[in-house]
Amino acid sequence: MQRYLFIDAGWTLVFPDCDLICNILRDHGYPIAEERLERTMAEVIYDHDELLGSGRRDWNTKGFFEWVLERAGVLAQHVSPIAGRLETLNAERSIWSTTRAWVRDALVRLDALGQRMSVISNADGRVAQELTQLGLAPFFEAVFDSHVVGFAKPDVRVFQHAMRELGLQPEDCVYVGDMYFIDVLGANRAGMASVQVDRYGLYDTWPGVRIPTVASLPDLLTGDQNWRSDAFFPLRAEG
Repeated sequence: MQRYLFIDAGWTLVFPDCDLICNILRDHGYPIAEERLERTMAEVIYDHDELLGSGRRDWNTKGFFEWVLERAGVLAQHVSPIAGRLETLNAERSIWSTTRAWVRDALVRLDALGQRMSVISNADGRVAQELTQLGLAPFFEAVFDSHVVGFAKPDVRVFQHAMRELGLQPEDCVYVGDMYFIDVLGANRAGMASVQVDRYGLYDTWPGVRIPTVASLPDLLTGDQNWRSDAFFPLRAEG
């Protein structure tokens, strides 16, 4: 039986415009390569994920930018001004405005297989617009943006709302996202199998099933998987 696929947006389908951010950093005297910036962002998200595991829930755009800039080596006196500039720019037009070739290729393959798909994302109301601008919207039946729905992952209600709207049961679904305590365990709590995207192998010692990018999704979804196994439900290991 083909499972319904729910996918996260940020860091899974849609990515920040690192070229733009690097240009802003160069304006301030910090010539940081895009590859380094992307890796730094992934490490900051990983650190935040660890904090979520200890009970901390604070997260906002400016705080994220500040954390990234500090880790990237920006001097303390420059962190807040640059982060403020990035936050203002993101408010004016989303910085999460790029995708990758492997994303489009994977979606084309999945579409050819008849895979039904929708997006569930913690966002600010602009996910549908971002997907449309990137030409990805036609692949998805629906987009469930937490700002619009009124609940944000890991709250089970956002997953339940999506399933209810589409007439699905948890056992019919699999969720794919990049954050363990937000995406993986959130989906598990709603009864969905989950898969984590981990491009840099930062979560290698954590429980669950991981793929480096969504490029691996077509093979995973067409393989002989036991979707009700503990591997896809690491929440069971959390007790």
